[in-house]
Amino acid sequence: MGDDGLDAHYWLSYLSEVGTGLLVRAQWEGMRYARDAEVAGAVADPPALLPEGAEIRLDQQLSDQRTVVAAWGGVLARIDGGGQVTEIDVVGRERAEVEAAVAHLADGARRAATLPEGSVRMRFWAERDGEGSMTTRRVEAPAWEEVAGNYTARTAAALGDLMALRSPATRAGRLVLWHGAPGTGKTTAARALARAWAGWCQTHYVMDPERLFDGPQYLLDVAGAGADRDDGKWRLVIAEDCDEYLRADAKLRAGASLGRLLNLCDGILGHGLRVLVLLTTNEDVGRLHPAITRPGRCLSQVAFEPLSAAEARRWLGSGATAPERPMTLAELYAVREDRAQDPAHREEPGGYL
Repeated sequence: MGDDGLDAHYWLSYLSEVGTGLLVRAQWEGMRYARDAEVAGAVADPPALLPEGAEIRLDQQLSDQRTVVAAWGGVLARIDGGGQVTEIDVVGRERAEVEAAVAHLADGARRAATLPEGSVRMRFWAERDGEGSMTTRRVEAPAWEEVAGNYTARTAAALGDLMALRSPATRAGRLVLWHGAPGTGKTTAARALARAWAGWCQTHYVMDPERLFDGPQYLLDVAGAGADRDDGKWRLVIAEDCDEYLRADAKLRAGASLGRLLNLCDGILGHGLRVLVLLTTNEDVGRLHPAITRPGRCLSQVAFEPLSAAEARRWLGSGATAPERPMTLAELYAVREDRAQDPAHREEPGGYL
């Protein structure tokens, strides 16, 4: 029975909704304040986050998802871990108490989900029914110093400046554009960038960029246009192999997708959002749409080039077959691992590096 004398009914279709039902009933009965938080990484032991004296009302394990509902003081809290994301919901009668409880649980969840050295937590996005669906996963990420030698001097210098960036707030452009032949190390550099920026920026990787720029709601979800759950951190949205949206004829080929992309980077769509977009392409910069490469559009534009013959020889070290031509990073790894045929025989390299 609610405060206004009306009967309240909440239908549960699945066992996983029991925790939500408990919070809904508490709000109906007078706990009018509700706050939430989301922490990347699933907490293995949610009850360990609770303060001393908390009363556990529900401890539910369904497949890989564990839900705990507990009460203490004047609040009721739900901790839900699944898909490598910990979701926290708290309701109560006093706003200050609810907000303090959310902050306490979120802080504990972040500490519990601490990553080992040499890795970062990435958010992975895919479109589902027009909206964004996100999971998180730990990804091994090299320090920039460990991989800087994989790039030509010019490429390494440009990447080094980008890795050292700590706040883009005063910089022009929100687009990072990397272009170059396959196998030149763009994916490796992206993982290193995620690690270098981890202190102030969260990495969001888009698995289906062809859908991202085609669907407005999906794009807004990935950009974080909804509730701010990222503690003021920036978002780095990575979309690889975006050739279709960057070529000179992109407007003819991809319709409004190019416009949405540019609007997110420096238009009204991206206004007020702390979001940077990293796009990679195998196209030569001369074949890209001029709207992408115009001055002021890009925070950074880096050409990934094959290593010169001299740089390739230094990379391989003594004892390896000395190449007589520029070689991509993929080709050099193939030579080092004895997978190459003839170093003088040039083939189109493949795979991700």
